[in-house]
Formats: sequence, C-alpha cells, structure tokens
Amino acid sequence: MTGQDAVNTAKAFNDRLDFDGVVLTKLDGDTRGGAALSIKTVVNKPIKFVGTGEKMEAIDVFHPTRMSDRILGMGDVVTLVEKAQEQYNEEEARKLSKKIAQNKFDFNDFLAQLNQIKKMGNIKDLVGMIPGVGKAMKDVDIKDDAFKHIEAIIQSMTPAEREKPELINGSRRARIAKGSGQSIQEINKLMKQFEETRKMMRMMQDKGAMMKMMKNMPKMPGMK
Repeated sequence: MTGQDAVNTAKAFNDRLDFDGVVLTKLDGDTRGGAALSIKTVVNKPIKFVGTGEKMEAIDVFHPTRMSDRILGMGDVVTLVEKAQEQYNEEEARKLSKKIAQNKFDFNDFLAQLNQIKKMGNIKDLVGMIPGVGKAMKDVDIKDDAFKHIEAIIQSMTPAEREKPELINGSRRARIAKGSGQSIQEINKLMKQFEETRKMMRMMQDKGAMMKMMKNMPKMPGMK
C-alpha cells in the first residue's frame, strides 16, 4: 500500500527468484514514481507492467519516460491518445461526426461520450496527461464519480428530451431537477455546458470558422 512496501516486496522476491522484471500494481497516480525509481535501484530490474485498476484489463505496459513527463508537468499525450483509441472505432467516429455536422448531437451522445471517458481510466490521471495541466491539478481532488450528477440529470430526462434538448423548458427543468436530486441551477449549468460543447464541436468541423477564430485570438506576448 506504500512505496516502501513495494520496494521491500520486490527485493524479497528477487533475493529468492532472481526474476526478469517487475509488475507495479496499484499505480493510482504519479505519486508512486518514487517507488518505481527505488525498485529499479534496489533490485536493478526493469518495471515491465503497471496495474491501474481492479480488473485484469487494467494492466498497461510501463513507459518510464511517460511517467517522468507527467511528474514534471509535461503531460503524456501519447498515452492519452492510445487510451482514447482503445475505446473508439472508426464507424462510431463517423456516425458521431455526421451527427455533429447535422447539428443532431444530443444528450444520448453526450452520455455515451462520458461513459467512454470513464472507461479510459482514473479521471485525475487522464487530466494529468494534458500538457501544462498536470501540475495545476496536482493538489485538486477529482473523484472517480465526478460525472455521477450529470448522468443522474440526463437519465431523468425523457427519451424525447434527450433527443431534442430544445424541448426542455422551465417546467421540464423543474421535473428533471426533482427526479435527479439536483438543483435547478445544476440543470441550467449542464444545459449551458451542453450547448457550448455542441457549438465547439460544430466549429471544429467548420474549417472556415476555426480559421476565423484563430485570427481573432489575441496574440501571445512575443508573437508577431
């Protein structure tokens, strides 16, 4: 359960078996980077795999440079992309792209995307893979059930409301709030986030709009 326990266990096994490599389980964050360094120093054997969850599929190949990049706040885009590719296939991506282009992205799609993100692993670890964000989020507590209230709100909508969010008026919001155990303010917040997400997705597909947005962005200091 602690870094020193991992080192002691690795040494005890190596003294008796002289193994070829280590599997570091319960790697629930980059805080165990010290344990990884210590194991390599004490037993002089490479860490081959890491366990990131409770299930058998939550075993990944260990990449020391990626861990060091995350610890230094440089992110780990490669691993983030690999995790995303494991959850998505080309057919699903095409269907989603078509819905976005036709402005038909709805709450069913929104919920599906949340579920895909959850399958990718620990939320805080995922955020830490984004360059520049890891250090900023170091002391921020992001719970695994961070999306739970959003799921409750969406699941309290009728099928028609999920497909056509524009149907959700004041009285419907009150009913959804009651059914999900959330406040009206939380419903309004989610509706606003959903619209902003939908707008951004449309913009990303419109190359002309993206170029216009880039031109209107304020220049960074030192840029001409």
